[in-house]
Amino acid sequence: MKKVSEQMGKTVEEAIRKGLEELKVPRDDVKIEILEEPTSGGMLGMLSSKLAKVRLTVDKKIDKDEADKTINKVNEILGNIFNITNEKDTEYKFEQSENQVVLTLNSPEISHLIGYRGKTIESFQLILNSMLQKEDEEYAKIFVEINNYKKNKEEKLKEFAKKMADNVIKYRKPIKLEPMSPYERMIIHKELSLRKDVITESIGEEPRRRVMIKKKF
Repeated sequence: MKKVSEQMGKTVEEAIRKGLEELKVPRDDVKIEILEEPTSGGMLGMLSSKLAKVRLTVDKKIDKDEADKTINKVNEILGNIFNITNEKDTEYKFEQSENQVVLTLNSPEISHLIGYRGKTIESFQLILNSMLQKEDEEYAKIFVEINNYKKNKEEKLKEFAKKMADNVIKYRKPIKLEPMSPYERMIIHKELSLRKDVITESIGEEPRRRVMIKKKF
């Protein structure tokens, strides 16, 4: 069953961000349709402006043919990239999950692809998916994991989220977390959505957007 969110915002990116936070999924897991482009208020703002409107759709299933086609294309892309960077002996593997293809790289020699606080691995994943989206064919989304970085980070973020939520209940005060990436915020939102005593919301603007945890009642 598909999960759908339609959102409006001053910009397309703002509307997309709202949809991702409602669905509690990363950007790579959704199909984005721009229903209406935003318009300004005209000369001196005398005319009414129009907000951007988008539809985000999460489809939980990809078939084997789509996964195989995606793997073949990404193999081609990686071959070109690693030839240029002189890392053609880099080993990697693919796995098909329910709604995406997981690309896993395990080697001490490629730890530089993780980057500071995972920024490089996120950029690498974004580049791969952007290249696939520019093709005429329909490809599955790619999720990139390097040296178990995301798995370990997710576990740490979950434990951190639970600890902060416990503090909110204990001291009866909301807590604002440090600015995080959309992927990190998604993990916090998803983990604490399982609790009945706290709620979360994202506040601020990128790149300083952060999660606030509040007591539910």
